[in-house]
Amino acid sequence: MMIPRDRRVIDALLPRPWPLRRMACGTLVSAVGNGAWFTTWAVFLTRSVGLSPAQVGVGMTIAAVLGALLTPVFGWLGDRAGARETFAAQLMAQGAVGLAFLAVHGMASFIVVAALSQIAASGTGGPRNALALGLSEPARKLEVLSRLRAISHIGWALGALLGGAVITVDARPVYVALLVLNAGTYFVYAALVRSGPGVPTPVGGGRRRRLRVVRDVPYMSLAGMTGTLALCWAMLSSGLPLWVALHTRAPQALSAVVVVVSSLGIAAFQTRVSRGVTMPVRAARAALGSGLALAGACLLLALTAGLGGLPAIALILSAAALHLTGELLFVASSWGLSVPLMPPDAPSEYQGAFATGESLALMLAPALMTTLVADWGRPGWVVLALIFLIPALAITPATKWALRTRPASPLA
Repeated sequence: MMIPRDRRVIDALLPRPWPLRRMACGTLVSAVGNGAWFTTWAVFLTRSVGLSPAQVGVGMTIAAVLGALLTPVFGWLGDRAGARETFAAQLMAQGAVGLAFLAVHGMASFIVVAALSQIAASGTGGPRNALALGLSEPARKLEVLSRLRAISHIGWALGALLGGAVITVDARPVYVALLVLNAGTYFVYAALVRSGPGVPTPVGGGRRRRLRVVRDVPYMSLAGMTGTLALCWAMLSSGLPLWVALHTRAPQALSAVVVVVSSLGIAAFQTRVSRGVTMPVRAARAALGSGLALAGACLLLALTAGLGGLPAIALILSAAALHLTGELLFVASSWGLSVPLMPPDAPSEYQGAFATGESLALMLAPALMTTLVADWGRPGWVVLALIFLIPALAITPATKWALRTRPASPLA
């Protein structure tokens, strides 16, 4: 029996069963809104609200600190109130706070709204992953996470195009329309999540009231080391544009082209790469490969200082290929470590804690990229290469330590 081509494409992209496909549709919708918002928020706050770049930086740093501190708490809550219920409530909160940006008219209101937005957003990783894992077949858990991530990148790429059009118009009514659209995508996602089945709540009653993951030193160590590799996202979104504009004679549009190509590469290859990284020992090797690839990308970019024309373009595109490899391996390794090594009765708590390492790295990313890339120039890329490489070298022994401290599981 021949299956229609469009049906095969859908089956290849969207995870089964149907509850997961609801999550996938919600992921795509919200990613479009997110991509548009993240492309425009800095311009909106400076051009439409009237904040200075320094004020925006201070406000976002404060918000990021609060979000990182509270991330494990939402995971802890998800294991008690239910992953579906907690995640849906967080999505509703993100939509409401997204609309609250319309009321920002100064530094004080910006700090309050940005902090609420970051708190609502940073804690979603634990309950979201716990819900996706709970709805997945045991042998396909990591594949489902990788497919959801691929779908996110498709949405972010589409949203970035929309955000570019909004920036081109650069008018208050268009920014308002975008904020309303972004908020609406969260409400749609929340409705799709609520319409599907929940997963069993692993902790009930008065059992285990305290956070357990903070006492799991091997797991938290891995979260910190692997989280450092999350700087690859900031390297592409802020480090590369700063470098191209300030230290090379390459076309400034090249950094935007690299971001789009990277998003498409993640969407195309993340699932395939993740299939081979399902156990902690393999994930540790993938993390080392990620660190090596990202460090190599940094060193190639350092070589482009002062260059222009085809040599600069060739080196930057080569660095982008290494960066894509590093990001693919980083994401696969983070799931290959965080999922098999977590206890089955605390999925939201442990997934949320692992996401804290990434949140802390991204909290420091703006200052790092500005200092190392924009100010230090070529030596800054060498330092950033070491920041990627040193934790990656330590992940394999830390993984062996983590495996010795917990009972054997089918995945581990």
